[in-house]
Amino acid sequence: MKSKFTVIILLSLTLSVSAGCSKIKKNLIQVPSKSNSETEPAAPVNNFIKEPNKKQAEFFAPFTGEEVDEKTYNNVPFMAIIENSKDARPQSGLVDADIVYETMAEGGIPRTIAIFQKNSPEKIGPIRSARSYFLNLSREYNLAFAHCGASDEADEMIQKNKLMSLNEFAYTGFYWRERDRKAPHNLYTSADRIRDAIVSRKYNKPVNVKFSFDKSFWNNNQNFKTAININLKLSKYYSTSYTYKDGKYYKSMNGTASLNKEDARPLAFTNIVIQATSIKQKKDSILVDITLTGQGDGYVISNGKYIKMKWSKKDLNSQTILTDENGTKIPLNPGNTWWNIIDKSDIVEIQ
Repeated sequence: MKSKFTVIILLSLTLSVSAGCSKIKKNLIQVPSKSNSETEPAAPVNNFIKEPNKKQAEFFAPFTGEEVDEKTYNNVPFMAIIENSKDARPQSGLVDADIVYETMAEGGIPRTIAIFQKNSPEKIGPIRSARSYFLNLSREYNLAFAHCGASDEADEMIQKNKLMSLNEFAYTGFYWRERDRKAPHNLYTSADRIRDAIVSRKYNKPVNVKFSFDKSFWNNNQNFKTAININLKLSKYYSTSYTYKDGKYYKSMNGTASLNKEDARPLAFTNIVIQATSIKQKKDSILVDITLTGQGDGYVISNGKYIKMKWSKKDLNSQTILTDENGTKIPLNPGNTWWNIIDKSDIVEIQ
């Protein structure tokens, strides 16, 4: 009797183990044989399933509208006041600016203030002193600005409005002087140094920039007039011109091609803006007043074409808006911009 029970128990265990193994095998992913693979595809192994490609985030430089990588997008923007007298040419770094504002300083000599964000030039200058209208442009964007000294009026504005000044007098370590030029035409800085100064001073604040960009606007509109050559006569000492070639406007000053000092790259820009306003001499007969609020006329030029525009600016902390004669906002072409602020009486020739 005992032997019968032993046989029955052993048989039961054998059946249980067989049933258990069978159940485990059904749950395993089977690799089919060669003959089966022709009719039934193999089940995918989870570890090798590729997720659908996720669309990468797109980043656009705020002052040029060009697509950039995330690192470039996060570059700290700033402005720099750069001399434009004969002794300062050729300058360094203007070729890499996103936007360059050019207008008259005292004595009929031009000066510029440039915005840098997309690029990081190793040399920018010569850096010169601030004027009130340049400070008002910095307020428009809420940007820190590099400069060396200031007029009395500008210095008072900096103190009163707590503007983000990076005056060389206080930030000597962020600038240097070159030996191949005489002072005051030999002060320089770099994008890295100014950005370090901005971070150390906690001037890295939200930027006010509301430009719109549209390449198709300039490619497809057939109603615009031709703009291949632009000539501006701005004083008895200074004239500037732009010639369109291969999608860019190449700048000349007093008949000489404008180049970058270090590598002779030409100053070439996608957009040219001409903003006409009132430029008057102050009572001291030296400095000038430039009206940047209110409204006025001008031109926006790109892609070998131009359109007449109206500019408007509510107050010193708001952005200048460019519209056509019907009040529709004019987009810029993606790329860099040279922005001329001229007097209403200045001669403008567009051909």
